[in-house]
Amino acid sequence: MARSSGSAVLYTAVYQDVDAALADLAAFEQLHKAEMISKYDAAVIDQKDGEPHVVKRVDRPAVRVIPEWLGSGTLARRELHDAARALDAGQAALIVVGEATLAKGFERAVTRAAKTAKRELNAATDELAMDLTEAVTR
Repeated sequence: MARSSGSAVLYTAVYQDVDAALADLAAFEQLHKAEMISKYDAAVIDQKDGEPHVVKRVDRPAVRVIPEWLGSGTLARRELHDAARALDAGQAALIVVGEATLAKGFERAVTRAAKTAKRELNAATDELAMDLTEAVTR
């Protein structure tokens, strides 16, 4: 998903454990397979031994493997690590960036979160990093 054209929506959901976040991410994947939602990037993050950790990443459709290796996808590893540092011990977060049509899918998929946040994006990379961290700490 290109960040430069149009607007996108950032959703963040915070969980008391990583299994609940992974279950909601799996629900997103099922909605994508059923063609109920289109393009999105998602990641489940937590802290492992006090260090930020990306548990699982999903990029649908998967088209940007190389940019992620270089640290630059819609959800760059550095930004995800910054957001993970803001989590409390034992918490996990599901972060999803997608087209505005993602709203219905988010409501259907995210059923286990302790709290959620939504933010409209038309932002540069540094603003996305700040938005991620802010959403996780709410």
